[in-house]
This record gives sequence, structure tokens and C-alpha cells, in this order.
Amino acid sequence: MTTPSTSPSATPPLALAKRLTLASLVGLIALYIVSSLLEEQIFWTLLIVPCLSLLIFVPGMLKSHARSFDWLCFVILIHFVVGVTNSMSPAAAWNDYLQTVLTVVLFISSMMASRWQKAANHQSV
Repeated sequence: MTTPSTSPSATPPLALAKRLTLASLVGLIALYIVSSLLEEQIFWTLLIVPCLSLLIFVPGMLKSHARSFDWLCFVILIHFVVGVTNSMSPAAAWNDYLQTVLTVVLFISSMMASRWQKAANHQSV
């Protein structure tokens, strides 16, 4: 009798979710940097705080800790609220819409990576 944990198709969704999470995280940080550089005056706190709030989870994500993906989901909600609020204002710019899209992708991929990581850890026990 074969078990689902030995199936080779069990790991590709997790690997895809992890890659998509890292790609959207890098994209969001790059968006923050580019948006700050395009402004007339750079407000360092408005650049450093959002970037550090995202970068703090990278070591845990690289070590495949499901808790890092869980906490990233909570923190990304703040970025999502800011993106949606800015994109619904009359003075919305392209970066506001892109921030909203990137935070949605980051939230969903991080949530699924956490779920699949926990399932993989549970099957291996």
C-alpha cells in the first residue's frame, strides 16, 4: 500500500508557493525602493520600516519554517490596507495598484506555503 507522502506530486505545490512568496516579497520591496527613489525627497522611515517589516521573515522562510509564513500573512495585511486605501484615493498612482496586487499575491502564496509546509511536516512524522 502506498502512502500519499511518498508521491512525487506532493512537493511541487509547496515549492511553487515558496518561490511565488519570495518573488512577490522581492517585488514588493523593490516597489518600495523604486517609489521612494522617484519622489522628490526620500523619507527614510517610510522606506526602511516597510522593508524591514518584510525582510525580518526571510531567514525563517528560507529554513522552511511554517510559522514565518504564518506571521508574514499577518504583517502583509497592514501593507494591503495601505495599498487599498491609497489606490482608492483620488490621487492614486500606478504604484498603489501594484502594491495592492503584490500584497494579494504575497498573502495567498504565503498562506498556501504555510498550509502545505505544515502538511508536509505532519506526513513526515
